[in-house]
Order: sequence, then structure tokens, then C-alpha cells
Amino acid sequence: MTPLALEPITAAGLLITDTCPARCRHCYVVAGPDRTGWMTAQAAAAHFAALARLGVRAEGIHVGGGEPFGDFERLLAIVRAARSAGLGGVGYVETNGGWATSEALARERLATLAEAGMRQLAISADPYHQEFVPPERVQLLHAVAREVLGRGGVRARRWKWLHEARDVAAMPETARLDLFRTFLQRYPERMAGRAAEQLSELVPRRPVEELPAEGCRRALLQSRHVHIDPGGWVYAGTCAGIVFGCATGDRPLDELLGRWRPEDSPLLALLAEGGPRRLLDAAARHGFTPAPGGYADKCHLCWSVRKHLVRAGAGDATLQPPEIYLS
Repeated sequence: MTPLALEPITAAGLLITDTCPARCRHCYVVAGPDRTGWMTAQAAAAHFAALARLGVRAEGIHVGGGEPFGDFERLLAIVRAARSAGLGGVGYVETNGGWATSEALARERLATLAEAGMRQLAISADPYHQEFVPPERVQLLHAVAREVLGRGGVRARRWKWLHEARDVAAMPETARLDLFRTFLQRYPERMAGRAAEQLSELVPRRPVEELPAEGCRRALLQSRHVHIDPGGWVYAGTCAGIVFGCATGDRPLDELLGRWRPEDSPLLALLAEGGPRRLLDAAARHGFTPAPGGYADKCHLCWSVRKHLVRAGAGDATLQPPEIYLS
């Protein structure tokens, strides 16, 4: 088998906060109002400089959270820092749009960010967000963004939903679950983080022996994409809670990634080679037993095993930060 190696990074997301006024049921980083982490503009500038040294271009970089508009002045400073690092700005900024309480506010903030180097706005619109964010706010933000940024300057996570969005908060719980179940059939979610806890019951499950047995090399080492959280933890691709290490002033992002070896992250290497079923074998020594009802997908199994390992004190430095698993 080909030795494990991390392919060069061409895209990255700075998750500048884990705090969010919403607590969406599908959130794989488990953001919410009870989380309080924020990335400093100084740390973001260091990450941007490292990405520039790695050859990542502005269009490959995004800023998200949590909800980055929760501290607009910090967000603005971070977007400006990308330009100062020689990147020319950032590809896009993500938002749930809950802050867009008026056309004037939306117009002012979008124009300011565009001038600072934001090339596109990405609006998170789906039933899970609309359980917390009134649909008229995301529709207002989308309309204003098309005026301020141009048609190509805005996109929505679920375009069709944006135009048919309903006030999910006003629905009784049984109707919400029916909506989520139908939506999952159209748009499957990664069953990790909060989705594993709150949405996995809405989709069919399979026993462990029927789940894919291949390793996760492509997702972990070949996606050419990382996310950096407020504490500097560098997630492999979109697998929140599985890290290459922590990027700090003493060990900047480009150095961390350039020197990464499988022995630096034993559980990541185990997953890359054998997938969640191999991790399951390791977790059995720490008392893990598979759920009798099975799992929605292999990511659901992976999340369940990782969560057990962390809570058993056997997660090692690969499974970070603990807040994701313990919240």
C-alpha cells in the first residue's frame, strides 16, 4: 500500500468563531450560543501568511464559524488581514444571515466587506438554520447582496430552499422532524457532530458489517483542504475534531502541514488506512460496543467511536478540541 502522505493544500477555511446564536441540528462543528471561542485578527493574519507561503490563492480561502458576523469589527479586520498578507482578499464569507435586520445594515456591511477584500457572500439557508433564523432575513440579505456584490457575488447553501423557505420555528416538533426527514432524502448530511446526535434517527441505519470498509485516505489526506478553528486546531478536510495539530506562532500552519507525518496523528493515520471500522477495533479495548440499531453511515460510526474515545480519555492529540466531543 502507498505510504500515507498529506497532499498539498489548495483551499482552507478559517472558522473564526465557534459561537453562534443558532444551534442547528446538522452542525458538524457543534457551534452554538454556549461556545465562546474567537480567533484574533493577529492569529488570522498569521494563518493567511502561511497559506500564501503554501501557494493557496484567495479564491480558495473562506471565512466562517460559528457565525462570523457576531463580531463584525473583528470579521472586517480579519478580511483586511488577508489582503495585507498578499492574498488579495478572501474567496467568500459564510453567514446564516440572522444579523440582517434591515436593508440599510445589510447594504453597509456588505459594501464594507467587499471593499476590504471579500469576493463573495455565502448564505446558509436550509430548514436547520430556519429553525433559528427567520426566513425573511436571509431572503432580504440575498436580495441586497445581489445588488451590492452582483449576481455572482452571492450564493446560498440550498438555493431552492432559499426561495421556498418556511418559518421552521413556528412548526410543531412533529412537523419539523417530518420536514428534516424529507430534506435529508434530497440533501444527505454528514452524520457527525450534532447531526449524528439529532438527525441520524431520521434516516435508515445499517449494521457495522454493512458499512463501507475502506479507509478515509481521500477525505483526510487527499482533499487538499483544511479548516482552522479559533484555537488554531487544523481539521483534516471537513472532518471536524480530527486534527493534524495546532497552528500557533511557534509552529505556523505551513510548517505544521509541511512536516506532518502519520506518527504525529496515530488515530488519523488509523482512519486513513482502515476507516471507522478499524477505529472501532481500537475502541473496543476501551469499552466501546456498537449500537444495536446500527449507523446512518460510516461518518456516524466514526463520530460515535471518536466521542467514546475522548470521553474515555483515550483520544490522543488527534481528536481535538475536546469541546466538540463533550458539548
